[in-house]
Amino acid sequence: MKDLEKSQPFTVTVNKTSIGVLTMLVAENEVSAKDNISCKGNILLANYIYGKGHTYRTHYTIVAPDGTTESYEEEDGILPTLFLSPRNENYISLVPYHPDKELEISIPVFGRANTELPKGNKPFTGNFIGTEGQFSIFYDVDNWSDTKPDKMLAIEFKDGIIRKKHNVKIPLPRNNKICINNGIHLLARESSNWIHRHIDEKGNVIKQRTILTKQRNFQQVISLSLDEDSWLLAQDTDRNIVIEKIAPEGEVTTIKLWPLGDTVYNTWQPERIAANRYVIRFNTEFGNGWFTVEEGKLLELFYGKGVKGYKNLLTEEVIEMSDDPLILSGISKTLENAYAVVCYTKPKQGKENTLLVLNRQLS
Repeated sequence: MKDLEKSQPFTVTVNKTSIGVLTMLVAENEVSAKDNISCKGNILLANYIYGKGHTYRTHYTIVAPDGTTESYEEEDGILPTLFLSPRNENYISLVPYHPDKELEISIPVFGRANTELPKGNKPFTGNFIGTEGQFSIFYDVDNWSDTKPDKMLAIEFKDGIIRKKHNVKIPLPRNNKICINNGIHLLARESSNWIHRHIDEKGNVIKQRTILTKQRNFQQVISLSLDEDSWLLAQDTDRNIVIEKIAPEGEVTTIKLWPLGDTVYNTWQPERIAANRYVIRFNTEFGNGWFTVEEGKLLELFYGKGVKGYKNLLTEEVIEMSDDPLILSGISKTLENAYAVVCYTKPKQGKENTLLVLNRQLS
């Protein structure tokens, strides 16, 4: 395969603020944010860049913590899913054009000169979770079925290259939350109890336990462990954001983080930025935002409700970003204790042609 060629899909503006470095990426026509991931101390974006007549190409853009950028054009491929190899190299799964088949290939994003074009596989629809041993792990829950088991894809690497893809059906119960923390851990509700399982890359259960808690729904697993404290995210009936701390012996402690006052509709997979620090994005009826937690302590909470950007509810600081509504597309770790937030504007009139990347460093 050939290495990617550099491109210039955006006009770039950088603004340094007290909250972080804000990079504005403006495309000539339209841009569609598809994915983002950590990239050697930076954030890597995968976007569709549209030309005239609704044609588009996949481009990758690296945004550094200081706001500087580099972009590259994908030679052939759509539906990009970024992931990391066990050696922390950036990889991409995407579907090259074919008149009759829709098959997915997984290849390095950069340094492809010594890579042979692989055979395609049926696309896997799940999310990249992380790496465990010599495997890159993806997970998928079928939200349209009450009976289908969850699926896991374990991409096996050997000597730094992909050796084999393993498609695994996870034994019931289904609808698991997943995290990787010294092993692959699952949490699912079964009857009135919560089942915590430690599994291997082939889906075999190594060990499991039952967690007894009155909480009927956890929005995210922050961290799961059989040997250390586990941390689970929820919202109580008073619309407080809370964390339940589960001790290894099963004792449950509820910690109130913040009285948000609005119902949280969705949360996304926590992004680990340091040993016990995680950033979690969310949305409500009135906007979206993110917060950072360290075990049972809330470090910051940015919310877009009522402001032209985001407000840290703990300090009252506001970063103004756009007069148009903002959609929070993703969050990725950059440096240790640092992360980048990706947003796109939703103008009431005109085209969606602007991405905003906020790089933030915590102490």
